[in-house]
Amino acid sequence: MSSEDNSPSPRRIPSRNPSPPPAEMLGEGVDLHADNIGDTAYSKHWFFTTLMNLIQEVEKKEQTEVRKGGEEEAGAAGIDIDEELENELCKLWDMSINKDVGRFLQEFHAVDILMGVINKSQAPRVTEICVGILGNMACCDEICKDISNNEKLVDVILGLLEDPDAPTLVETSRLIHTCVSNKDVRTNWLTPMKRDSTVYTAILFILQSSTNVDLLHNLSSLLDLVLDVDEELLVAWAMPDFVQGLHEAIKQTGEEKELTVDSYLHCLQLLSTTENGVQALVECTGVLFPRLTAHVARVCGEDVIAVGGRERSLASAMSVLNVLFSSAGEEALVLLEKNSYCVECVMQLFEVIQEDRRTSMTLAAAGASQKSTPVSTPHSTRHRTEEKSESDVNGTGRRTCAEGSPRTDTSQSQETEASGSEDHGKSQDTVPVVRNLMEVHMLYSVTVEFLADIVKALPKGESQVAGYLNGCTRDQIESMVLALQDHTDDTLIPHLEEVLSGSEDKYPRLAAAIGMDAS
Repeated sequence: MSSEDNSPSPRRIPSRNPSPPPAEMLGEGVDLHADNIGDTAYSKHWFFTTLMNLIQEVEKKEQTEVRKGGEEEAGAAGIDIDEELENELCKLWDMSINKDVGRFLQEFHAVDILMGVINKSQAPRVTEICVGILGNMACCDEICKDISNNEKLVDVILGLLEDPDAPTLVETSRLIHTCVSNKDVRTNWLTPMKRDSTVYTAILFILQSSTNVDLLHNLSSLLDLVLDVDEELLVAWAMPDFVQGLHEAIKQTGEEKELTVDSYLHCLQLLSTTENGVQALVECTGVLFPRLTAHVARVCGEDVIAVGGRERSLASAMSVLNVLFSSAGEEALVLLEKNSYCVECVMQLFEVIQEDRRTSMTLAAAGASQKSTPVSTPHSTRHRTEEKSESDVNGTGRRTCAEGSPRTDTSQSQETEASGSEDHGKSQDTVPVVRNLMEVHMLYSVTVEFLADIVKALPKGESQVAGYLNGCTRDQIESMVLALQDHTDDTLIPHLEEVLSGSEDKYPRLAAAIGMDAS
């Protein structure tokens, strides 16, 4: 035999994965997928083991704390769990958004298990993950009802609004929002929220002191929804300190977070529909009027004024500005004088709104389909690239494992009335056009009312506010006059004529727009 024959042959690399063992080796009737959850590749045994490990870890920590005594028990709140178990729990959190996994967890009584863990755990990370898993499971309608019908769990979750851990609060507010969005069970949450004053106190504290952008966003969505669907809570919470809290949250969030600011502005507008709310808003005029004026001015300060996608936030701001202005009495014009750019910004915006309204009406009348971006006009062609989807924002910004991937996904969450997402997924081609027309018309109507009240407040003769109006372009002034001529209050134009009588030469553009001779 040659030396070549004795040398070891090179290792052969298989060209494919090995075939599964033949059925006769497994035994008759063995199902290869018996351990899988539904149509997924997730293992039932893995879920069972992970949850059991979590329970054992929490019980072990609890026993350790009891042995150490009361003084050290308080310090245990900052202790987290084993890193390996945390990573496993994070995987479970990710997987729980799957409906099949959610149903399996429900059958496995995971809701009760997680509630027990939340009650016992002193580890903030464990609480955050457990609430996050419940939030994902609640995206399934039947599980949402199961969670909401558990009175003890509802009380536990609402109690977590007082938790000092911001990431836990992020997930808590998301879970409550998801459940309140379900019309069938929202009463199960709203009733204890009205009964327990600590809920209001906790929410107010978050509004006034939180710097966590994700928490402020989730809370804005929750408050927008709650105040919109429950009149009792709207009236009960219509207090100056609540208005101050909303203002502080807007200031902390920053105008760049348009979706969050939109929700908080709508909360202020909802408050303005109640008598107590108007009083609370008026008490905060000193901080609110400049803030709302700055919001409108920011839009007008862009190179190309963009109204599309901002109709609700602008309408909310205009509406509250008008409430503050109309309630100021003799000090109304002083408000505009102190915020001199308010009139100019409103007039600039109104010109764009009118053009958008005409375009939207034309498209709606023609039965046109608008499937992509909002209606655009020569003055409003640059729109935000930020998509108006609450779920996209709600699913980010949480503490995660090393990879930094988000642990939640609310893309399958319940319909949200307050966020305006009820039209998503509808197949009718005309829905976006009609909806756009309604939003633009709402903004148009609110702005006309504000301008009408400004004109009614003008004194006869010279005034700074009349000068602000006259300083606008001829097109802007003519747009305002046309709208006032169509207004139900037919005294507006005669009043403006009386105001300008004898001062035509000082306000030539205003005089010309209503047909008065400025010579």
